[in-house]
Amino acid sequence: MHKPLILLAACLALLAGCVTINVYFPAAAAQKAAQQIVGNVLGTATSPAPAGSSPAPASSTSVNAGSGGGGLGVAVLDFIIPPAAAAEPDMNISTPGIQAIEARMKANFEQNLDPLLKAGVIGFTANGNVAVRDLNAASLPQRAGVSQAVASANRERADLYAAIASANGHPEWEPKIRAIFAQTWIQKARPGWYYRDSSGAWQRK
Repeated sequence: MHKPLILLAACLALLAGCVTINVYFPAAAAQKAAQQIVGNVLGTATSPAPAGSSPAPASSTSVNAGSGGGGLGVAVLDFIIPPAAAAEPDMNISTPGIQAIEARMKANFEQNLDPLLKAGVIGFTANGNVAVRDLNAASLPQRAGVSQAVASANRERADLYAAIASANGHPEWEPKIRAIFAQTWIQKARPGWYYRDSSGAWQRK
């Protein structure tokens, strides 16, 4: 009477040694989060994708069931790792800490960075920060506050990238989150603003 249960237990024990689950960085979710936050900070937020649009490819689970892993093995794996678990989740950017950082970034942008970007004094960099491009492009009243504005902006960015990684349970994702935000700042830069590419050369949009 207990033979089916014994067989199932044996299968589970056998498969336990050859099932590998790899958690991948959810790049599409990170890009969506970056688009939202950067758009809010710069005032260029766009509407979310319409319902029914094609979802990003799942990239969260990889399974190696060994040779001959069909039939019962597949059914058991589907029970252990439901197919829905492979769908890429949204990235959590709604914690109070992240929202507070975003609010500070928006205020700093409106008060300090926006006029400096328009004047070509500063620009976005390939590592997700801002940097001084040409201090001489600043007016005399602006010059005294440029270094402080840039340093403050870069502290906020470092805090943001680390906070998003931690809020999603993977502090080690911080460099990848930073890289995606770096691309997004440049992508959403307005015409006439400057950015520094990976070679260190300044470019104008």
